[in-house]
Amino acid sequence: MPGRNPCRRLLIVILPLLLFTCCEDDKPAPGPQRPKDVVLAAEDTDPGTDTADFARIKQQGSLRVLIPGDEESFLPRAGSPASQDRQAAREFAVRHGLEIRFILVDRRDRLIPMLLEGRGDVIAAQLTVTEERAERIAFTRPTATVEEILVAARGAADVPKTTAELAGREVHVRQSSSFADTLRALAAEEAPGPMIVAVDERLDTESLVFRVSEGAIPLTVADSNLLDAIETYNDRVQRLFPIARGRQLAWAVRPDNPQLKAALDAFLVEHAMTGHTQRRFVHDLDGIKTWGEIRVLTRNNAVNYFLHRGQQRGFEYELAKLLADDLGLRLAMVVPPSRDQLIPWLLEGRGDVIAASLTVTPEREKQIAFSRPYLFVEELIVGRKGGPGIASRAELKQHPIHVRRSSNYYQTLKAMEAELGPLQIVEAPETLETEELIARVAAGEIPFTAADSHIVKLELTYRDDIEVALALTAAADSEALMDLTRGSKQIALAVRPDNPKLKARLDAFVKKIYRGVEYNVARKRYFDNPKRIAQAKSERTGAGGRLSPYDELIKKYSARYEFDWRLMTALCFQESRFDPRARSWVGAQGLFQVMPATGKAMGFTRLEDPEIGIHAGIRYLHGLLKKLDPKIEFRHRVRFAMAGYNAGIGHVADARRLARQLGRDPDKWFNHVADMMPLLQKPKYYRKARHGYCRGSEPKKYVSEIQNRYDNYVKIVKK
Repeated sequence: MPGRNPCRRLLIVILPLLLFTCCEDDKPAPGPQRPKDVVLAAEDTDPGTDTADFARIKQQGSLRVLIPGDEESFLPRAGSPASQDRQAAREFAVRHGLEIRFILVDRRDRLIPMLLEGRGDVIAAQLTVTEERAERIAFTRPTATVEEILVAARGAADVPKTTAELAGREVHVRQSSSFADTLRALAAEEAPGPMIVAVDERLDTESLVFRVSEGAIPLTVADSNLLDAIETYNDRVQRLFPIARGRQLAWAVRPDNPQLKAALDAFLVEHAMTGHTQRRFVHDLDGIKTWGEIRVLTRNNAVNYFLHRGQQRGFEYELAKLLADDLGLRLAMVVPPSRDQLIPWLLEGRGDVIAASLTVTPEREKQIAFSRPYLFVEELIVGRKGGPGIASRAELKQHPIHVRRSSNYYQTLKAMEAELGPLQIVEAPETLETEELIARVAAGEIPFTAADSHIVKLELTYRDDIEVALALTAAADSEALMDLTRGSKQIALAVRPDNPKLKARLDAFVKKIYRGVEYNVARKRYFDNPKRIAQAKSERTGAGGRLSPYDELIKKYSARYEFDWRLMTALCFQESRFDPRARSWVGAQGLFQVMPATGKAMGFTRLEDPEIGIHAGIRYLHGLLKKLDPKIEFRHRVRFAMAGYNAGIGHVADARRLARQLGRDPDKWFNHVADMMPLLQKPKYYRKARHGYCRGSEPKKYVSEIQNRYDNYVKIVKK
């Protein structure tokens, strides 16, 4: 063991600070509690031994994450697989309110022994799933599916072109790596002769690739995802050919920690299935159409967007849905963590359009481009009924007004100070919605807030403990205050200024729908229907972390079959709208609409019983997933399985064959196999398909709706 080094100890102390001040790309996403990284050098510090499962880990409040490397490698290049693993581990810890302790293990062959000894709780690294390892540790759901690529220096002479030509070649890899296992198998089957040169277990693959690119060693092997990251900064690397395909990478826990494994599985499924919602691009309309999806930024509240009995609702959501249908695109709702992030997220490319009751103001027009308006409102001061009144604008100076700094009300009040002098403007948290501030006014917690008239109109349809204290903007009379076609302030959709084609299309869209039936029905539904609003307020999905009446049962069987329970809840809603007595026209029964014959084959008979129906449905989907090639990336396998759940796995296989024939990727769902499914309705294609005719437009829509619902369940319920 090396002697203790005071400089190393100093690094251990200051490294967490460096992590958060010098590596912005490696910070955790905003959350309720950011954990503090405590980095332990395994050779210097004893992290203790504890083999507790997740319940006790949460009681203790700390998650110990084993990762390969030393202090110098702890800050990996942004975008690298190691960086992504560490970021994901932080997000998992934040999600569960845990402090995270990264434990650095400088020898790769010590990762699994240290886990089993109880010196860490999880290995969050790019571990290849192998049979030998699976006998010792429990792997999570895969984090990636990769190829193992033989690597040489660019321009190197006499490089092997096939596995047979590897005979007698020196390939430098760690003895404990899966690459060594692959090479040994090739040596026995295809390329006899000495091949493997064992290197120091402290060397990571990236270092070995660098040595190859410098000509220090002739050949090594790297996972394709790591090689993708390396090639962004090292152009002296040459890919030769894969020596293994469809290798799955995963995290690992002890076999006797099923609770931790279930929690990690659910989290990693979420990451895999919702990764598309995190991508950033700033394309105009043509690029958006190429991708096939319009991303709409909004906020969760009673006006904009919420879930009701498992369904997506909200005036702005319905407007966004009309827009997506008009464009012929999938709709993805994107919810930033606070209201002041709407415009930054749009400009960063995290969304394409803002539909969040955004008022047109000169300050905002300096940053974003607004469409034609679709609502006209007034800005009102709201007080508690029976509380102190405000007789005139001059009296505003006498009362604190609580508003968000990013709101249009704040801008209006600041502008009024030129006329009235300083006002008592109290900045409210950006995470609070206007309806929440109104609720605080009603409860007597704050004296006044400001709100747009359409929000006040909605609130007044179900509550009688607030009143309009003053109109900040001009209106002829009290009736005019609530007329959403005559207000002096405009509410519009917003896009990036450099997206003129999208803005023009939005202008045309608003002009078309403004006098249309669907738009006006939606407007009346949300602003003129007190019974509906009161019911929706009381039944909003996600309250208290619940999605359905059957959450606990769905969680139980989702954990058993390694699914995220929120994904299974989205599937359950799609099948039965949470009605255990539901029956389809073909005889499918229960919450997951399992056919009686299918249920009987799995040992289930009373499918109308909620627990039996849930167990049968989740088990059936799990069986479909197992039938698919594990080399397919997990998120696409899940989508194929869901399409098979709806239409039959044989039709999905036909669509994959068709994708291959027509130049699409048979291993991807959206924009590839999904687009092939409707072709199976046409004689030209289904007559040559093994499983014949299929109403392929249905599974295409089915998977898209489940994915969209799941995306939004994840935003509302975080565990």
